[in-house]
Amino acid sequence: MRNLNVNKGRFNRGQIVPALGGDIVAAKAFSRKQAIFNEKAQQYARQGVITTPGYLRLETIAPSSAQSTFVFNTLDTSGVKTATERRLKLADTFTITDISFYLGYGTAGSDAPTAAQYAAQKLTTWPNPQITEIGATQAANLEAIYNGYLQLRVDTTTFIDSIPMRQFYRVGTSQQGVGSSATSNVPVQINEWPLSMYGKNELLPTIELNGQSNIEWSVNLPNATDCSGAVDKFVNLVLILQGFLNQGAATVQRNVQQRLR
Repeated sequence: MRNLNVNKGRFNRGQIVPALGGDIVAAKAFSRKQAIFNEKAQQYARQGVITTPGYLRLETIAPSSAQSTFVFNTLDTSGVKTATERRLKLADTFTITDISFYLGYGTAGSDAPTAAQYAAQKLTTWPNPQITEIGATQAANLEAIYNGYLQLRVDTTTFIDSIPMRQFYRVGTSQQGVGSSATSNVPVQINEWPLSMYGKNELLPTIELNGQSNIEWSVNLPNATDCSGAVDKFVNLVLILQGFLNQGAATVQRNVQQRLR
C-alpha cells in the first residue's frame, strides 16, 4: 500500500509502463495509433515483448481459370511465400490498424512469376484497361473482385464477416494510357497515386492476429471469374495490413486470453 501511495504522487496510471528491463515513460496519446501502441506496451512489456510499427503483405496469384474465392496465406510457414510477401511468424502477434488492397501486375509465363518478376511488379488501385498486363477483357473481369467482399476467419471464429471490396477502389484523375502531353504527345505513364498507401482503409476495431492460430483471409467474388492477366502477364491480389508487430507475443497473448475466460 505504501508503494502505491508513493507512485500515485509521482505519475498517473498509464504514463509509466512497467517493463522487463525497467519502467518506460509512455508518450501521451494524441492519436488512435499512439493509444494502441501504449496499450500494447502496457500489455506486453513485462513479458519482454517488443512492440514496433510494422506491416504484413499477403499475396495470391490469379490463375487462368475461374475462381470464386481467393485465399491468402498469413503464416510464415504456410505454402510458398513470394519474394514480396511479409508473413506472420509463429512466435509473434500482429495488431492491425489499417488494411489496403491492390492489384499487382507484371510479366510472367504460365502464371508463375519468378522472384525478380514479383519484385518488379506494379500495384494499381483499380483495373485500368489501358494497362498492357491487364487489357480490356481482363479489366472487365477484374471488376468482379471489387463487387465481392473481404472476410477474416481465425480458427473457427469469423472476426470480419464482410468488408466490401469496393471500399478499396480508387480511380485518380490521371489514368495510365489516357490523354497526352501538349509538348511530347505521350499519354499518362501510370495511374495517379496522390496519397500515401492509396487504397488504405482504417480498421475499426483493431484486430490482433496470433501466429499460433489458423488465420484465413479471403476475397469472395459474386461469381466464379477468370481474373488472370493477359497472355504471358500476371495479376496478383495484394493485401497489406499495417499496424504493430509484437515480437514473441504469441504465447503471452494466449495466456492472457485464458486468464480472461
